[in-house]
Amino acid sequence: MHKKLIFITTFFAVVCLSSCGTLYDVFNPIGSIERNQDRLEVTKDGHYLKHNVGKSFFWLGDTGWELFHRLNKEQIEYYLENRRQKGFNVIQAVILPEFDGLRKPNLYGEVPLINMNPAKPNKKYFELVDWTINQAYEKDMFIGLLPTWGDKVTLLWGTGPVVFNESNAYSYGLFLGKRYRTFFNIIWILGGDRPPKNDTADWRPIWRAMAKGIKTGTNGKAIFSYHISGGEHSTSYDLHNEDWLDINMMQSGHGSGHDVPVWNWIERDRKLLPTKPTLDSEPNYEDHPVNPWPKWDTANGYFRDYDVRKQTYRSVFAGACGVTYG
Repeated sequence: MHKKLIFITTFFAVVCLSSCGTLYDVFNPIGSIERNQDRLEVTKDGHYLKHNVGKSFFWLGDTGWELFHRLNKEQIEYYLENRRQKGFNVIQAVILPEFDGLRKPNLYGEVPLINMNPAKPNKKYFELVDWTINQAYEKDMFIGLLPTWGDKVTLLWGTGPVVFNESNAYSYGLFLGKRYRTFFNIIWILGGDRPPKNDTADWRPIWRAMAKGIKTGTNGKAIFSYHISGGEHSTSYDLHNEDWLDINMMQSGHGSGHDVPVWNWIERDRKLLPTKPTLDSEPNYEDHPVNPWPKWDTANGYFRDYDVRKQTYRSVFAGACGVTYG
């Protein structure tokens, strides 16, 4: 998608100051590299984020959902450097991506799972994930890492297929936690444009198991959020009291017009106990049709950079711990 990047980082700072491994065939992808163990944590007041060394952290994110799936190393490097120069410090990317991510290989010919089995991750595919996270680290950037897009847990829409249950979600999470236990520039984001529950089903036990696996694999050194589908509220409605959830998220999104009242969602979240940070992790996208569904209808025009700025400023001024551009 084409996006004009419009934020001045200093302004925001002022605002809130073998080729196929089995599941347990885990190795340290960074070898003996001496790494800065700086990681993110929640501030004492519960509303914002900071580095564990004490420095304040304002989440300024960009959605590179298909980063591992559709780009080669040269393109990834170009993208990350472009975003770094523009002041972004979080890139949201998905290991098992949305667009036929289990069947269609990445640009190096590798799929993430052998026979679409979460118990059989493809080590060669994960080598690109390793490399990308390390490139971000070298640029002082964080990866908002989604273990999977939500259609692999619940096929409300999308291509799927559903491959996760509680057992293999835990095992897959354990694999990821062990593999990335020394990568401190990761913010773990579960979900992937799906609700954690609805009126007829509850997928929270699966996400809970995946989070438990990651926490076990990282020896508890992990920070979590959840990317929810667009709607009328944040993750706080269904996940706020989950022990594993550190940061609430919302998606003001692309299908409800220009003035989704994201400020009300932020205000509500900030009043909840226990106190947790909150942010809009997917506002409207520039050049995305306004109200495009159920068909990709462009009759109502497109969101422009003004629309994106308006929504992001609204959420930040309402007290969010950051914002993602889109």
